[in-house]
Amino acid sequence: MNTIDLKGRTAVVTGAARGIGLAIAQRLLASGARCSLWDFDRAALNAAMSALEGQGECDLAVVDVTRASAVATATDDTLRRFGAIDILVNNAGIAGVAKKLWECAPDEWLQVLNIDLFGVFLCCHAVVPKMLEKGYGRIVNIASIAGKEGNPNASHYSAAKAGVNRLTVCMATEW
Repeated sequence: MNTIDLKGRTAVVTGAARGIGLAIAQRLLASGARCSLWDFDRAALNAAMSALEGQGECDLAVVDVTRASAVATATDDTLRRFGAIDILVNNAGIAGVAKKLWECAPDEWLQVLNIDLFGVFLCCHAVVPKMLEKGYGRIVNIASIAGKEGNPNASHYSAAKAGVNRLTVCMATEW
């Protein structure tokens, strides 16, 4: 496996307890980065930490990315532990229920928008100023082709991922 040199870098991966997030953390560790795994599921985070044992320096934070105070606390804790956040991977997300738009309850729609889009905003809002102070940072926002083409029975997910796509472009031009 080809790796990039991330020695001395610290990465935060949201939604890191399983699936794509855990695989991203494994790759970052293999490249020499330290990782802070953020997820809302403590049991899954503990299992992820066990799976990553011996692969590199990690810590975990139980974080609800839809709550600004939780994201701020996790950011501060990560900075205290590692001294910096160099890489932010906004991976936390859910697909939500599979329903037509008019069948989706407002709370079902909002849950997906809150986690998949607002969570990205909150994490960037907390971490980007720290990156700017340091003069270095890399952000990866995980979106989906659904954000470009739309998926039937997933208007909430498609709208959220389209929002992530546009948010990423806006951040790139602002930064």
